[in-house]
Amino acid sequence: MGKYKKIIYTVCFLFLISLDQISKYIIRTKGGFYICNKNLAFGLSPHIIISAILLIALFLFIYNLKFKIINLKSISNLKFKISNYKTQSKIIALLILSGGISNIIDRLYFGCVIDFIDLKFWPVFNFADIYITIGVIILITQHITYNMKQKSN
Repeated sequence: MGKYKKIIYTVCFLFLISLDQISKYIIRTKGGFYICNKNLAFGLSPHIIISAILLIALFLFIYNLKFKIINLKSISNLKFKISNYKTQSKIIALLILSGGISNIIDRLYFGCVIDFIDLKFWPVFNFADIYITIGVIILITQHITYNMKQKSN
């Protein structure tokens, strides 16, 4: 990856974390509604180490550094409608890692994750959760698209 692209990804990464952290700070200090969520997704008990391990494992999977579940190198030239596979993988990693790291910052500083977006029909969440969800949706879509492409060949 070129120096310019690394700078862009780094700026985006820091912007996403900052946006989440600043929004949580504003809600906490201005008296807005928020909850201190001590649970992980689906009510699992919190363990920072487990969260970090899962994020690292996902990062390694996406970049194919250690895990050989899917040979990403063989499909790295496959073109998708939006962009190529490598770019999508970097965007997925950017979203999931920035969301995960921002929530880990909360856990380290507050002992919980600050959630403040309440749609009344869904559990309360924050911007970091949105980043993670979008990253996972793109990852699943990418995987399904790749499998459909492989079956048609």
